[in-house]
Amino acid sequence: LVFYCLPDRVSEAFYPFRRDCSPPLRGPQIIAAVVRLVDAPGMGQPGSVHSILHDAQSSWLFRVVLSSGPMRLFRYFSVEAPPQPHGSAVGDRHTSPLSLLHPQPHLFLPSVRVAIIPNPLPSPSFLPLLYSSNRERWWGRERIRRGRGRGGEEGEMDMVLCDELVQEILRRLPPSSAPSVSLVSKRWLCLLRFSTTSLSLRIPPRQTTPIISTSNNSPSLPSILSHYPFLTDLTVVDEDNTADDLLLAIAAAACSSRLAHLRFLPASPLSPTALLSSSTAFASLTTLQIASLLPLSFRWLSFLPSLKTLSLVRSRPKHPSSLRQEAHQPPPAADDDGDRSGVMLLPLESLSLSGICASDRGLSWLWRRCGGLRWLQLRACEGTGDGPSSPVFPLCLPGLLVLELRTCRAIADRVLLHAADHCRALTSLLLYDGGSRDALHHFIHRRGAALRTLDLRLPLDLHNDHLFAIAADGVGDSGKPGGHQLAALRLHSCCLVTGDGLRSLARSPAGAAIEELALVNCDVVEKEPGLLTCLSQSMPRLRRLELSHNEALADKEVGSMLASCRDLVEIRVRGCRSLTGAALSSLLKHCGKQVEVVDITWCPGIAGDAVETLVMNACRLRQLMVEESKVNEAAAVWLSQKGIKIG
Repeated sequence: LVFYCLPDRVSEAFYPFRRDCSPPLRGPQIIAAVVRLVDAPGMGQPGSVHSILHDAQSSWLFRVVLSSGPMRLFRYFSVEAPPQPHGSAVGDRHTSPLSLLHPQPHLFLPSVRVAIIPNPLPSPSFLPLLYSSNRERWWGRERIRRGRGRGGEEGEMDMVLCDELVQEILRRLPPSSAPSVSLVSKRWLCLLRFSTTSLSLRIPPRQTTPIISTSNNSPSLPSILSHYPFLTDLTVVDEDNTADDLLLAIAAAACSSRLAHLRFLPASPLSPTALLSSSTAFASLTTLQIASLLPLSFRWLSFLPSLKTLSLVRSRPKHPSSLRQEAHQPPPAADDDGDRSGVMLLPLESLSLSGICASDRGLSWLWRRCGGLRWLQLRACEGTGDGPSSPVFPLCLPGLLVLELRTCRAIADRVLLHAADHCRALTSLLLYDGGSRDALHHFIHRRGAALRTLDLRLPLDLHNDHLFAIAADGVGDSGKPGGHQLAALRLHSCCLVTGDGLRSLARSPAGAAIEELALVNCDVVEKEPGLLTCLSQSMPRLRRLELSHNEALADKEVGSMLASCRDLVEIRVRGCRSLTGAALSSLLKHCGKQVEVVDITWCPGIAGDAVETLVMNACRLRQLMVEESKVNEAAAVWLSQKGIKIG
């Protein structure tokens, strides 16, 4: 909502919504306000709202845009709108003044234009009213006249301000409203594209839409990207086109220099040559995710100075033709630089590699330059890309904080042994589906005391001995807590762990510091009654609990555990088919004042009435995961009033 103001007076340039205004607005919408600037020495006095049209009992956050010449200043003000007296007109000018938060003194300039936008925005039906073919009626005759009278530069400034306001509104709209906004006018469509910073594209097969097209009915990738010059986040998924051509087309787009996040997932392999040729165009790129790389070479990373995160989803392409092409590819050149003292480290902090085969080579160059790595994930890898013994791989481990091994049984032992010797700063370990008993025990003995997060999914490889080792590592030689203490323990499908191991860990200093506990699909939860109560009594700091997919878990066990979890803010019992509404009653009784996140998906014993009771009585609930069929009308009203997210 636009106003033109001078320090010595207020000029209402846009005040269209009066009693005689048509079409009328319906619903709770704040639609206009008049701002008065106080002319005082130094012009540092705060402004005040002289008249405001508001929704009853609503609180709005306004963004005030001050502009003078080429300078634009932005500040946020919080305004509490008092209730509107019953029967008062929409355009009543005698509402009580409201105080704004004091802005900085230098904000009030000799001549300013003030724009106020409500946050959150009204319903999307309000937006077409902001732009109308009858421009002089909606934007104000006085403002248009003043814009024309000040000359071309000031007139252009007014138009820029209008575009900025529309763009600000479009940025606050949900993505689902974008199709409707694009139909308002060509100007709005253009501004919507200019306001878009994140875009996802799926490229169809080349038979229908080639990368470079001359048909007006099938736009090419460069023509699409030309409409979005301010993209910072781009995702491209391809089914049939050549990966190198797609990447070069993206590099030639106007938005390439602004891109910070690029997810490039073609079906065909991407060559290091194409990455090297396009690297200069991606000067601001900080995150890169690619699907396949052939041959496996990473020398092009030297030309991406801002890249912090790299993810190789799979090193093998999907199509058999690409596999045949790989068989004829020459092996990558030796990446040993000879003089290792002159090796320049890469800025990489996060690295994720998937599908590395035992015969792959080419990662030695990468491992030597990842000394600043903080997060490493290996997924479905049979090797580390530097030989059977991984002689260069340990060079990336000294500064590592997080290590994730997912389905890497062939190399899990080797990586764990290297991590035990070199990961002096490691605070988080995730190990899924792979790892021998001895290697894991050795790692826990060497680095377990420093771990803050331990996430294990080892159905046949995790034993009580490992939990005993964690409990012992939490105690120093003097019997007092030593080093860091475990804050999160997550166990998934650990069939060989018994209650003795869990109780031993819970009673140790390391267990007493646990704030997050997950026992997902663990047989011990169902086989040993009273175990959960013992764990909760021994873990006074417990705040997050997950017991998902324990189908035989009973209401009584959950209720007994919750009686000792007074500080619980998050509970997840997804897939616990034996639970009923009694479990939610226990949750409300013991944790109803502080619980914030509840997941009761796939719990057929919990009915809609219990869900309604939970939503109505949980004071701080902000997210509820449950089937929509269990949310009745009354519960939906409470969810809307409290702003609780579903799913």
